[in-house]
Amino acid sequence: MVDAAEKFRSSGFAGLVLVLACSCLSACPADNPGDGVGDDVDGSEDYTSGFPMDTDTGTGETGTETGGACEGVICDDGQVCDPLSGQCIDAASCTPDRSVGDYLFCYQTGADSYGVVIRYQGPGQLDLAASSVRLNGQAIDVDSGWDPATQTMTLAGTGLPPNKYSHLLRMKTSEGADVRPLFIPLWVGAGMRYADFQWQDGIIYQVFTDRFLNGDPSNDVDNSVGTLAEVDDFRSQWQGGDFAGIRAKIEDGYFESMGINALWISSPIINSHNSQPGVGMNDPLRYSSYHSYHPIATGYTHLDDFGFDTPIEPAFGTEQELRDLIEAAHRRGIRVLPDFVANHVQIEAELYERHPEWFFPFSWCDGNWDAGRINCWFTPAMPDIDYGGNPEAVTTVVDHALWLVQEFNFDGFRADALKHMDDAFVRALKEGVRDEIETTVDNHDLSLEPTIFYMVGESLGGWARYHVRADMVQGQVDEAYYQHTRDALLTFSQSVRDLALFATPNDTAYLMEQPTMGGAGGFPGAIMGNFFGNHDQWRALTEAGGVNNPDAYKRLRLAQAFLMTSPRNIPMLYQGDDIGTEGGQDPDNRRMQKFDGLSGEEAASLANAQKLGILREEHPALRRGLRQVVVLEDWFWVYKVTLEGVEEVFVALNRDADKNWSPPAGYVDGLGNCANGVVPSLTACVFVAQ
Repeated sequence: MVDAAEKFRSSGFAGLVLVLACSCLSACPADNPGDGVGDDVDGSEDYTSGFPMDTDTGTGETGTETGGACEGVICDDGQVCDPLSGQCIDAASCTPDRSVGDYLFCYQTGADSYGVVIRYQGPGQLDLAASSVRLNGQAIDVDSGWDPATQTMTLAGTGLPPNKYSHLLRMKTSEGADVRPLFIPLWVGAGMRYADFQWQDGIIYQVFTDRFLNGDPSNDVDNSVGTLAEVDDFRSQWQGGDFAGIRAKIEDGYFESMGINALWISSPIINSHNSQPGVGMNDPLRYSSYHSYHPIATGYTHLDDFGFDTPIEPAFGTEQELRDLIEAAHRRGIRVLPDFVANHVQIEAELYERHPEWFFPFSWCDGNWDAGRINCWFTPAMPDIDYGGNPEAVTTVVDHALWLVQEFNFDGFRADALKHMDDAFVRALKEGVRDEIETTVDNHDLSLEPTIFYMVGESLGGWARYHVRADMVQGQVDEAYYQHTRDALLTFSQSVRDLALFATPNDTAYLMEQPTMGGAGGFPGAIMGNFFGNHDQWRALTEAGGVNNPDAYKRLRLAQAFLMTSPRNIPMLYQGDDIGTEGGQDPDNRRMQKFDGLSGEEAASLANAQKLGILREEHPALRRGLRQVVVLEDWFWVYKVTLEGVEEVFVALNRDADKNWSPPAGYVDGLGNCANGVVPSLTACVFVAQ
């Protein structure tokens, strides 16, 4: 402590400390670790719990003169009093050396603590009274941690439960000028879900928000009002899924039971509540915007509200409910990625009203997604943004994206319709993320640090590789992986041998630059998104023959096993593919998620997904290893996944009759399917060392 204190004194920032010792955010006290002490009545996290309250502002007074537990406590230089415990703790002892806009800052993290020192070096002086500093969305009082003479503040927390702690500074100068926001995300807590996380460790579950779980019927859309009454097909109407429903399943452990550590949710930005045309000229039906791909608040930031009281979709919930969802996820080591829709807006959008010149003239794609890849409109109600010809449009939408991440503490994006946008926008978005979101990252080109912001794009039709670049996105949903998995394990239109010949080199195929459609793509930080189903494809169980095919669920479980044992890239499991939901063409493939009254086959499929997810979570070889063929026949494949110096895992996929095969001595099937040297027909086994 003496060395740290001396180093802190020499830095010139001694005594400039704001302490946020949030010991009881969610895991307090020790005799009742899961009771949610520290939560507000509405479920939101209280980051001022334990602090005296300022009756004027309702925010917690913090710092060295808090009274209460710290009353009469005198700390040495370089230390401050923890207002919860009354103990003196070390303040941050680093010298600001990270440059972000008008700031320099530095940070330190420990197993249950962090410290941050921030120095403003821009023009003029900051006006603290007119400014805002927030921790995970909650305003905090920084008076006691601010030194106007040096324009410096220090933030610290100790005794913290595992979580993501993100500070957001939105400051004004004494002249009233807005300073570019400063966002500082930090993961605290040991283990793969928290500070030791790399994106190769990710297991993403796709939540189609409106079709997941109705947690709050009070926000349901009345489908009989206005033009929504024109939407005749119930499957195309709003059905009530919301943030409250997602949070409920986070908190009851549904996702953790499958090893899930990341959620892809629908875009939270408000959509049109009128009926919409379909994507085809000959489609007479009308649709609602339940899928959240018709945004009308694009461009919204804290500086320009575009005429909206809130930019968040009211059918999904409130801004606070979205923050609560993300906070609940982060406490459990689950990252959250929204769908980000930037290719277009809905025609009611204020952005289109203000700047019609930023959009391409109407030209209907009509299902031809390549001929007018950049400039066509998906429907007559979806104006397509011309980023290539309008740098102001690029700046406006990138600022909107950065605002969304900083405001709600998101961890990545699923970038919708990536191939339909000009490269200028994609590169500007990546640059903005590097500069203003990944502020605590050292190497932005590799995905090895816990605060890397993962962007996975959607570029179908052969365009996947092109955008996988250090200056664009880390990954894409891997269409080729989907097609081979579907054909070999669901429809049986391709052999398992063909699947193996594709998959083994594909695990690492995007780590090197190669020529592709549009130019070249691939780089050492690439991490693709593997999937065998999503909201745009026929349901996996339907592809496998549906509930009337006695083998359909077995085929589904084969696909689950292959997905969860494919290393180095991220498995993306679509809601319903954990139990075997049926569905054909859109909108039939977007049925409401089922949680209760599961059939025997549905329950068996869910149990299979749960075992596989936990195996992937517990065995790093399945996440970071290399796959090698052990046995390969037309309908039978055994591969091993090896993490050098750590472990080997053996996987058997059998589409044939019962096969005789045994792993090395000391290995057992973690799924419980294989014993006595037999791999049953239409079965997968995952052998791990005892």
